[in-house]
Amino acid sequence: MSTVKVKLLEPVRVTKKTRTIVTLLEGTNGKQERKGNSKKISELLRSSEFANRKSYSAEEIEAQILEARESWD
Repeated sequence: MSTVKVKLLEPVRVTKKTRTIVTLLEGTNGKQERKGNSKKISELLRSSEFANRKSYSAEEIEAQILEARESWD
């Protein structure tokens, strides 16, 4: 499971850390000014490239983050 940051367009009060489900919609009800393209994201999520991507353990990810932090010195 991945962790991402989501910018909400409406106020939402969350009182405790929780998991959520995000739905990516292909169409809009008006002109969209924001950057991004949910159709392309949806296609990527359904692609064999994404399904067959290499996955990393939490320890491997943490080690990569630590290495990147320390490389600034």
